[in-house]
Amino acid sequence: MKINTSISEAEWQVMKVIWEEAPKTLPDVLAALKHTGWSTTTVQTFLARLVKKGVLATERKGKGYQYYPTITEEECQQEESKTFLTRVYDGSLSRMVSGFAKSGNLSSYELRELKKLIEEQERNHADTR
Repeated sequence: MKINTSISEAEWQVMKVIWEEAPKTLPDVLAALKHTGWSTTTVQTFLARLVKKGVLATERKGKGYQYYPTITEEECQQEESKTFLTRVYDGSLSRMVSGFAKSGNLSSYELRELKKLIEEQERNHADTR
C-alpha cells in the first residue's frame, strides 16, 4: 500500500502521541489528547484516516486495537517538507531559506545550525567530485 504522508494539523497531534511511545490503544490516545476536547468519535475518525493513509497500522488486542506507526516522525517530516517546498517555493530550497532568513525570525542558534548544515553539504559535495 502506498503511504500518503499528507496529514492534517489535527492528525499530526494524533501521530505525535503514537510516535511518543507505540503502540497505543484508543483509551491511551484519548487520555493523551484530553486537552483538545475532541470526542471519542472525532479521535476514532482521525485514527481511521491515518490507517487509510497508511501512516498507522492496527493490531487486534483483546476487545480493541493497538495503533502503531508505519513511518517514523522524521520520515513524515521529510515528506511533508518536500511537499511544502514544491507547493510554496516551486521546489527551490534556497528561496525558502532566503525567505526565512529575511523574515528576521531566525535565532542565533538557528543561524549557527544552518551554517553548520551548509558547511557539511559543501564538504559532502567536495568529497564526491
